[in-house]
Formats: sequence, C-alpha cells, structure tokens
Amino acid sequence: MMMNVQQLLNQTVTLFNESGIENARQEAEMLFAETLRMPRLELYLAAVRSLSPLEEKKLIHRVKRRSLLHEPLQYILGQAAFRELNLRVGPGVLIPRPETELLAEYVIRQAPAGAVVCDVGVGSGAIALSVAFERRDTKVIGLDISAQALQYARYNRARYHLSNVKLRRSNLFEKIPHLQCDVVAANLPYVTETEMAALAHDVRDFEPELALNGGDDGLDLVRKLIKQLPRHLLPDGFAIFELGINQAETIQQNCRETGLFTRVEIIKDYNGWNRFVIAGR
Repeated sequence: MMMNVQQLLNQTVTLFNESGIENARQEAEMLFAETLRMPRLELYLAAVRSLSPLEEKKLIHRVKRRSLLHEPLQYILGQAAFRELNLRVGPGVLIPRPETELLAEYVIRQAPAGAVVCDVGVGSGAIALSVAFERRDTKVIGLDISAQALQYARYNRARYHLSNVKLRRSNLFEKIPHLQCDVVAANLPYVTETEMAALAHDVRDFEPELALNGGDDGLDLVRKLIKQLPRHLLPDGFAIFELGINQAETIQQNCRETGLFTRVEIIKDYNGWNRFVIAGR
C-alpha cells in the first residue's frame, strides 16, 4: 500500500528524533522538498497526495542514509545553502557552516573597492564565491591543498559564472609566493586532536579530516599562515580567521607578536562565542 506525503513525512520525523538528529522536522522537510521538487510549504498543501513507487523508494533510501548511517543531509542532497548561493557539496569537501557567513559578510562589507581577496582553504568556495558574487568589483583567489575540494569549488564557480575568481591548488601560499592581497580570509582546520575523537558521527565519519584536524591544539595551519602574511598582505590590508571557541585569544596574541598589525580584534559569532580574529595593517 502506497503512503501519502504526510504519512511518510511523519514517520520520518519520528525516526529522525529516535536517531538523535537535531531539528528532525526541519531536516525531514528539507529532504522531502528536494526529493519531490517542491517548496517546503507545499509539502503540507500536498499532504494527502500519494507517492509514486519511485518517489517512495527514493525517499526511503535517503531517509535510511540519514537516520541509520548518519550521513550529513547536505551530502545526501548534494548541496548546501550559503548566503545567496546554493553550493554543490559531497564527500571530500567540508560542509559550510552558518557562522562562516559572518566571516564572508565582514569581507564583503570591509574590503576596499577593487580589492584582491585571497581565501586560504577555499573548500567548496563558500567564502570566495560569496565575496565575488556580492562584490563584483573584487578579484578573488581561492587556494586549497585538496584537489577534490577544488573540483567542487570549480563547479560552483561555473554555476554562477564568476569570472572574477581564480582557483589554485596550493598549501597556503606555497605555490604562489609573489601574490599580494588586500584581504586574506581563512577558515582553516582548527579542531584539536582530542576534539576529533569526540566529533559527532556525521562529521567525523563523513567530512574530510584534512579540512578539520588542526593538530595538537588545532592551530598548526593558522600559525603557519600568520608567519606568511608579511610577504602577502598589502599595507592597509587585513586578515580574518575563523577559529574554535577557545582559540581566538591565542591567535590574537600571535598576531600582535608579529609586529605587523596596528589593530587586532576579536569578533563573536551568532551564539556570542569568540569566533573570529581580524588583524589589520
């Protein structure tokens, strides 16, 4: 007997709750809406519509991936929303987080006219492409050591026809030693070795360790990047780092110790945590 939309949706919400998935109804609605190609509101307008055997099979398969395997919803759907963009994501690339939108927003608002912006650790392109999309006057360079992540970034760049973005494979600035920028934005790995073992299953078992693991205290790559900034950050430029909730003060001090910056400040995220360090020359 075929089920209707409401019946299967209610069963899915119950299953997601039992599986410990936060925001169970929201995730279920997003999964159903994308699979059935309709806005979330229409799920309830079409509540008594019967599902075709193919729709039901596809939905049940996706529900199992989320509830039993704890595969991230964004990987199942193949996309993640970020500011004004809808980005392709999947195995091998970090899923962009909501707090990172604040980093992108700061760059979009504060970058000078015609700025050269470098996104170090570009991943899916969330920061780089948002800046390029919302600030067409900028020139954006996205760097990443992961060839797999860069494939997603290239696809997303092409999807939005962003000719003001260049993507390069590089370990920080290693492959482009002469690049100079007005802005350096970095959401580098900052999870500590101890924290890695305690991550939720849908993060630890699916998202790339390369994009998460920042070493013993989580700051290996961030410190390395700070040491490279004197050669790459132009006068009057600024760098912005996204960090773990207990790391901002350490990186603030590291930036001050370089003697390069005239101001180093900490910015909070949506939840009031010290999340970002901005260092200006």
